[in-house]
Amino acid sequence: MEIQYLSHQQIDRKRWDQLIGHAPGGTLYGLSWYLDAVCPGWQALATSDYSRIMPLTSRRKYGFSYLYQPLLSQQLGIFSHANLKLADVDEFLRAIPAVFKLVEITLNDHNPPGTLFPVGKHTTCRLNLNIPYTQIQERYSENTRRNLKKATLENLRFRTNITLPEFLELLHKDKSAGANILALRKNRPALLRLVPAIINRNAGMICGVRNRHGDLLAAALMGQDRLFHYYLAPAMNDEGREARAMFYLIDRYIHLHAGLPATLDFEGSDIESVARFYKGYGAAPFTYISLKINRLPWPLNHWANRRMK
Repeated sequence: MEIQYLSHQQIDRKRWDQLIGHAPGGTLYGLSWYLDAVCPGWQALATSDYSRIMPLTSRRKYGFSYLYQPLLSQQLGIFSHANLKLADVDEFLRAIPAVFKLVEITLNDHNPPGTLFPVGKHTTCRLNLNIPYTQIQERYSENTRRNLKKATLENLRFRTNITLPEFLELLHKDKSAGANILALRKNRPALLRLVPAIINRNAGMICGVRNRHGDLLAAALMGQDRLFHYYLAPAMNDEGREARAMFYLIDRYIHLHAGLPATLDFEGSDIESVARFYKGYGAAPFTYISLKINRLPWPLNHWANRRMK
């Protein structure tokens, strides 16, 4: 299997997206336009027939080029028209150009871990939507049912047309760790590229929950492709937290899409309390892996692990 390095300009985007659209592990994150939004100028590894491809999401800092996991892109790695073997993963990892002195990325859940480098294991939670809503609801945990009961007393309204400015404003009011990361000034350009790209391609929406006065209490950027719905980025204010608005938002989203041949990927989590929240809707855990390769000489290798974030 001959693997070629491709600069951004050399990538055949049509063939790339065709593979992502049919690959067993193909995801929204791997589509060319999505990569353009979260990592402009991304590069790639690919076989000559585009039967196996791997995006290279790179940055340059302190004089070094390195690979990183872009914002709102939980899993990338190698995409293939057929199931991959350990040797296939190893071959692609060997082909990562030496110019990338540090590699900190996640692979997708159809990538075996390989044998060349140490890997970490991570968890995402997924809910099968391909059954009636009543059957999904029967699997809700007691805690989820209790919080939904409280939410229904608040006269909340679920909406699917929340605007980007409203979402960004709510994001800045949310004091959770995840919202604080998304609200950083350095991440704003990626959000301003990604959200319109998703909405303009009918690849998702910003849905939200308003109170009886029309005030936005909670919202979530949702992505969608042929197989999955993605809970990409939630935001909520203090009133929404008190009203259990996010419990209500997710339940209404499930109700809207129940019975369709798709899976809702909650995108996490390794944090036990967050995973418990997702599992409260009947979601099951799935494992994917992260990869770290440090080719920097000592002592830069220790310094870079802390500084190149």
